[in-house]
Amino acid sequence: MVVFLSRQKGVFMTTKKTIVYGFLAVILALSMTACSKSGGVGSSSSGGGKSLNSAAELKEYLDKQPANSPDQPVKVAMKANDMMIKDIAEVIKNAGKYVSLDLSGSPLTEIPGAAFENCKTLAVITIPDSVTRIGVDAFSGTTWLNNQPDGLVYAGKIALTYKGTMPTNTSIILLDGTKGIAESAFFVKDNLTSITIPNSVTSIGYGAFEACLSLTSVTFQGTIPSSGLNEYAFSGDLRDKYLAGSIGTYTTTARVNVNSKWTKQ
Repeated sequence: MVVFLSRQKGVFMTTKKTIVYGFLAVILALSMTACSKSGGVGSSSSGGGKSLNSAAELKEYLDKQPANSPDQPVKVAMKANDMMIKDIAEVIKNAGKYVSLDLSGSPLTEIPGAAFENCKTLAVITIPDSVTRIGVDAFSGTTWLNNQPDGLVYAGKIALTYKGTMPTNTSIILLDGTKGIAESAFFVKDNLTSITIPNSVTSIGYGAFEACLSLTSVTFQGTIPSSGLNEYAFSGDLRDKYLAGSIGTYTTTARVNVNSKWTKQ
């Protein structure tokens, strides 16, 4: 924009004031637009939905919402810690409203077992990258899990489960950046023959590979601390062999069981 100022006496000052008022009007208009887009002055909305700080606030908010459907869930964003998750889940279970729950800004490290089990109204969930452990059946029976396609399902950076029928002689290479393998993630997946675990993994949960009768090859690309590798994550003596031998590929014979002996290649 080009602005021309008059040199005539008296006109210069008038024009200058007009320009100042014009700029102020533009700034005010932009401010009003910004407030409108953010939900208004004092709004606690965010990109992930209504921002809430406790299970009590969540209950109060959901109680005010009309009945809805899975494809139009109530969007909420919460900064929850590990101690709050079960209370939040209980509220969602009992609210009778489909919910999209954004936990991406939370300092969470774990989702406990059965936390959202049979919580049909959990339609969408976003989990922060800080989560490294997820317990068994944490999301079983949720609309979110039911809507996931067959195959390996991730929750945040956690390999959660394998959904559907696994093809015969399946080999899986977990994604780089995977931080953990959930409890019972591959429980009784008889068709799993090998898995490669990237160096980003720091946690493998209880029963993650329990009763995987055909799992005869496991490759560890990094070092998992003993505290992060559950005693019953694998069948046989693989845990002990890995903690002693570290990075590498370990094999055993088929019909894997609690007495199986593993060997580092």
